[in-house]
Amino acid sequence: MTDSPKTILWVEDDTVLGSLIDQRFAAENFRIVHAVNAQDALTLVVSERPDIILLDILLPGMNGVELLKILKSDDATKGIPVLMFSNLDDQAHVDECTALGAAGFFVKAYVTLDTIVHQIQGVLNAWEAPKPEKA
Repeated sequence: MTDSPKTILWVEDDTVLGSLIDQRFAAENFRIVHAVNAQDALTLVVSERPDIILLDILLPGMNGVELLKILKSDDATKGIPVLMFSNLDDQAHVDECTALGAAGFFVKAYVTLDTIVHQIQGVLNAWEAPKPEKA
């Protein structure tokens, strides 16, 4: 990855979890922008142009799956990788999010901050890697 901090849009209404994430990601040279609901996220995705989005499913108002549909159907945002994050340990949610274009899915109870950081770095590296030309 480059030396400039990558911007992560973190969409999560749990402020305690958000502060833990902030501390860990700051140590990894990530810039974190928070949204506590889908409407705020839609505003921030335009103004901040994040490199990646971490998106909770259970949000007040519009849920994360609905927001993912909007992001992936808009030409301006469909290229931003989205990692879904939820307390829901349900394969149907994983399958739905993957089908909608999510780059990954974490179940909060089973994931560590190290795992999230490594997944983000992997997705960003893959996103930045030159694509092979078609023959």
